Amino acid sequence: MADSSWSQVPVSASAATQPPPGGGSYAFDSPASAAQASALPLAGFWIRFVGLVVDGILFYVVNLILSTVFLSTATTTVDGLTITTRTGPTGLIELVLLLLELAYCTWFWSNQGATLGQMVVGIKVVDAESGGMLRPSQAVIRYFGYIISGIPILLGFIWAAFDPKKQGWMDKIAGTLVVKAR
Repeated sequence: MADSSWSQVPVSASAATQPPPGGGSYAFDSPASAAQASALPLAGFWIRFVGLVVDGILFYVVNLILSTVFLSTATTTVDGLTITTRTGPTGLIELVLLLLELAYCTWFWSNQGATLGQMVVGIKVVDAESGGMLRPSQAVIRYFGYIISGIPILLGFIWAAFDPKKQGWMDKIAGTLVVKAR
């Protein structure tokens, strides 16, 4: 999906005829060279955070729906204390959510350049070398980089606030940049 704001990136005639490394298509109207990719306007920490929150709300709603459909609630009263528990295939629901998130992120990053949350705030994820769309394998690596980035008290996400290229750990692992789309 091309965005007319990307057409402002100047491109040499020879670069316009060559496909991006690894296949796929570019995130903007005209392909960019590696030098031009590094000159794209980088998205800062807070705008990335807001996009992540929007996606998080989306996944919360999906989790709520799955939990409502597949889990049952049991209420027990012991000595005047009411205890409510949820029973059902919680491990299976967590696995389904993980696979849904993986499919969602992989498809959107490699086909649209951004998840719905990132589209709302006007940012895109691009290959750091070419400035083009991510390959599906690169998107999968970036998703698992999300998990790694969150394990040590979200340090991998916070890293983007201080990195010169505004890259979180997931970006460094997958070789991506997050840039402003508008």
